[in-house]
Amino acid sequence: MAGGVPTRDRRLRSGWQFREVYRSGASYHGTLMSLVSLGKPEDHGRRAFVASRKVGPAVRRNRAKRLLREGFRRLPEDRRDEPRWRVWIARAACSRSDLHRVAAEMARLVKQERR
Repeated sequence: MAGGVPTRDRRLRSGWQFREVYRSGASYHGTLMSLVSLGKPEDHGRRAFVASRKVGPAVRRNRAKRLLREGFRRLPEDRRDEPRWRVWIARAACSRSDLHRVAAEMARLVKQERR
């Protein structure tokens, strides 16, 4: 349990939360994924991993989300726990990639987010 907040409370769940991030957040694009991020200093960090049907059938969408979740776990803890709401959106190439490339791109996008 990072920062005393249960893992389940670190997810974006409700539609209004997604709408707020998409409407007010900043977007960063890579070849394997996109990141939409919104700073929320009054709240702890929350995240969501999204793979639409554009990624492919359910097997590929699930693989893409697993890669995104594992890539996120490999980020340094201070970056993961920043008070931001983040939506990670998989692209079709994500499901055909490996964990090393996904983690590297995720680290690059988080670094862009901090500028």
